Amino acid sequence: MNGDNKTIQVVIVDDHEIFADGLKRILFSNLGLESSIHFPNAKSAMDYFQRGKGADLVILDLYMPEMNGIEFLEKVKSLFPKLSILVVSMQYSLSNIILCRKLGARGFLRKDSSLKEMIHAVESVLKGEDHFPENMATEPEALIENAMERICRDYKLSRSEIKILDKLLEQKNYKEIADALFLSPQTVRTHKKNIYRKFGVHNMAGIVGLLKVELEGGRG
Repeated sequence: MNGDNKTIQVVIVDDHEIFADGLKRILFSNLGLESSIHFPNAKSAMDYFQRGKGADLVILDLYMPEMNGIEFLEKVKSLFPKLSILVVSMQYSLSNIILCRKLGARGFLRKDSSLKEMIHAVESVLKGEDHFPENMATEPEALIENAMERICRDYKLSRSEIKILDKLLEQKNYKEIADALFLSPQTVRTHKKNIYRKFGVHNMAGIVGLLKVELEGGRG
């Protein structure tokens, strides 16, 4: 897999050391990936990337102390939009899969997946391909749009705020949003502050949390 002699850097973010060590061995013995770094929590991994370090692939758990995987995903993708992330978690709910995909993950896999499936997922994401459940082709977009519509209506967001929120969830920066919506970056910042105020949150992770609750509630 590494015929061009480029060292592939894999970062594993998981608070279960036994799982992380086993995953390192799988990556090495089956794919020849020697350069794997393990962080026991998302905060340590975030510090690593903020120091200017990089990775070809991040394998991410969702539920960890200090900073959960969804919060890490939202934050790291806003800073490094090209970073490839494969979520591997036992929290295999439709709402989690939808949110991770919306926030820029390239794949989602159960922790108890077969060795064959794990290897296939890693290879796919490293090649720039997505790896999600096959039955998630179109349904997730409709579900998340409906959930977004409900919470925006409940919290009385304006049309402009809804458009900006959608771009923020796509990890667009102020300039990209301003260019797309023909606004100034300062206007985007003002709308973002108003969105946070209406939702009663301090960051995008808070909004993602509300969206997750709505997705789960919407499914009964």
